Amino acid sequence: MSSTSAADQTAVPAQREAASRFHYPLPMPEPSHIPTDVTAQVIAWKESYRFPELSPTVGYVPGTVLAWFLARVSTPETSKAALRGVGCAVEWLLALDDDVFDHAEARNRAGEVIRLVGRITHVLESPGYHVQKNENPYVAAVHDVMEQLRAECTPTQAGRLSAGLRAFLASAVHKLHLDEPDEDEYLALRIHDVGGFLYGVWIDVCGPAPITDEDWNAPAVQALMGCMCLVIGLENDVRSYHKEKAEGQAHLNFVGVLQATRGLSFDQAVAVAVETRDRLMLLFLRLRERLMQSAGTPLQHLIDRLGQVIINGLEMALCAPRYNPSDAHRIALEDVLKTPAYWAPSLTTADTSPLPYPSISWWWDHC
Repeated sequence: MSSTSAADQTAVPAQREAASRFHYPLPMPEPSHIPTDVTAQVIAWKESYRFPELSPTVGYVPGTVLAWFLARVSTPETSKAALRGVGCAVEWLLALDDDVFDHAEARNRAGEVIRLVGRITHVLESPGYHVQKNENPYVAAVHDVMEQLRAECTPTQAGRLSAGLRAFLASAVHKLHLDEPDEDEYLALRIHDVGGFLYGVWIDVCGPAPITDEDWNAPAVQALMGCMCLVIGLENDVRSYHKEKAEGQAHLNFVGVLQATRGLSFDQAVAVAVETRDRLMLLFLRLRERLMQSAGTPLQHLIDRLGQVIINGLEMALCAPRYNPSDAHRIALEDVLKTPAYWAPSLTTADTSPLPYPSISWWWDHC
């Protein structure tokens, strides 16, 4: 991407530009289809469960960012029922994350949170479950999500979905009891905390055909999915650090972990976090290139859409009320790709050696 011009610089609020500039070295197409009709249904579904709107805002149409996400993981031929199921899953996950795990009192209510997680874990794997009249809305909603997606999934895809949700819930609970993780421990949790292999499942459900077990379980494919998760997770950590602290949120952040483990200043920790993200991006490119050489159509779809999810991370950061409660700091989705000032002109490093973290260093064995 070309360097940022003076005109581009003035188009971006200074405090946001400094926090949001990451380099994306692959093509950045706009979505070919934006399923706003489906996302309207998803928002109505969400409202039916009365999930709290933590960032109400004037002038924003609910579901806009979700529509772009669904477009980035799907194709124009994806069924609306599959899109609706994935959209409901995403909205349920975000609501649970904001309202329960990131709540300022989450650690003080750990027992209550664990009880809720146990109930959710059981219900998401109980196809015949009878929803009770006064059921917790998160429990009732996840049952409905699973019923929607079971109707669109193969049994194997449904199993992967349950496994991904269990990993997310386990990492969220683990972090409530984690005061001073080391860097490796944090990154291992962050893979699942940010969504983990759920992204791969959602992409697969929206794809042209199910991915085979052989492809899905291949170490290089697992590494590629994990690598994508950490790229977007570390980007989010850098962008949201001050917001999380100001709001008293309980969850951990790689910037804070680096400050604690290495005694770094905030600026130094941000620089290390960005370099770590960029080394992961270099690995993502190498794994992507290797896998594309022999991938069939379903795997090609997964590989391509994982890259699109990385793009969507910045679109969410700049455009979603979740991160931008003020209209003044939020921009139009269609402007993100068109504005060089939102993107760094290059990576901060050319280092392709493995990162020194046992949880993920094996990824480099497969590129």
